[in-house]
Amino acid sequence: MTVTMTSRPSMPVVDGVDHSFVNVADGRMHVATRGAGDGVLLLPGFAQTWWQWREVMSALEAAGHRSIAPDLRGEGWTELPFADLTRTRRAQDVIELLDALELERVKLVSHDLGSITAFQLALDFPDRFSAQVMISVPPPQMKFSVDMLPGMRHLWHQEVVALPGIGPALLRRKRLSRHLFEHHSRHVLDPEVIGLAAALLRDPELSRAASLLCRRMVLPELSRIIRGAYRRERFAMPSLFIFGAEDLGFPAHVTREVFADPHIFGADTRFSLVEGGGHYVLDEEPDVTVRLIVDFLDSI
Repeated sequence: MTVTMTSRPSMPVVDGVDHSFVNVADGRMHVATRGAGDGVLLLPGFAQTWWQWREVMSALEAAGHRSIAPDLRGEGWTELPFADLTRTRRAQDVIELLDALELERVKLVSHDLGSITAFQLALDFPDRFSAQVMISVPPPQMKFSVDMLPGMRHLWHQEVVALPGIGPALLRRKRLSRHLFEHHSRHVLDPEVIGLAAALLRDPELSRAASLLCRRMVLPELSRIIRGAYRRERFAMPSLFIFGAEDLGFPAHVTREVFADPHIFGADTRFSLVEGGGHYVLDEEPDVTVRLIVDFLDSI
């Protein structure tokens, strides 16, 4: 499947951020970079891109880190076919990217859908990652409980988006893309955040890829987590999980229950709740969230 870019919006411009296309597997991955120093790999959430990390990249540069923010297969301005899009393919893309950039070991930060790829990487390639931060996504080793059921009613869009034909068609309409952000945010987001996501999802290829991501990654991984497929796995590296205290899908009381004994996820596992933030806590409470990320990475 040939990937074209004709209907995608122009890439946002952020001072200090450099862009390149790196050959991996069967195409080119778009990568945004900033700064110098030890590498920090940033993996974006559903319907988002490298641009999600613009404020994090600035803070990381100031702290002496180099940010590497790729658009993953099926997202943003990356030119990779998505017909064979799976969780293992996306993880392998990242390993090939690190190899191409000659990065043997990096720190890892992810949000939402990017965290599915991140925990695959952290569990399958522990020698490549010295620390990780996951935002708005619980550890895959967690034990499912009935207390999580009320939050799951806010995730109905995942099943709808996963439907072939129907999901992509709905994503191309601004109403659903706005819902994905506005319903799961406790603050009014910058219109540019929602506008860019909506513009990207109007692209027929990206809307089809988004549907595939839900069908082949999000829903299957949810099933695997509920079945306990990762229950015996442990993270080898220091890990920080950040949640907005008002995340509808994973509210604060559930987060505290899951992390009652954080050592079941790894020897050094921490979590933080950001008051006033929802699922898009990085956009809602950027100062607090960015500081948590930088302070944790600097402590390793």
